[in-house]
Amino acid sequence: MAILIQTSSQEEQSLLESLLRKMKISFENTETNQKVNVSEQEMQSIEKGLNQAKNGLLNSSENVHRKAKLLCSK
Repeated sequence: MAILIQTSSQEEQSLLESLLRKMKISFENTETNQKVNVSEQEMQSIEKGLNQAKNGLLNSSENVHRKAKLLCSK
């Protein structure tokens, strides 16, 4: 099992690390500020999806699964 905790300052991170060590809880410190390169086409797709989300045009996963079952049963 994994839990991701994102701290907002170096002080918070140090405090949390000290607490986890004191409680003998193992942890892994990883850098999450990795940059991802995307193409112009991918960026347009992301922006389109964000706009759809803002406008309430998303389908629930249940809806998608139901439609997929109907298509596959034909």
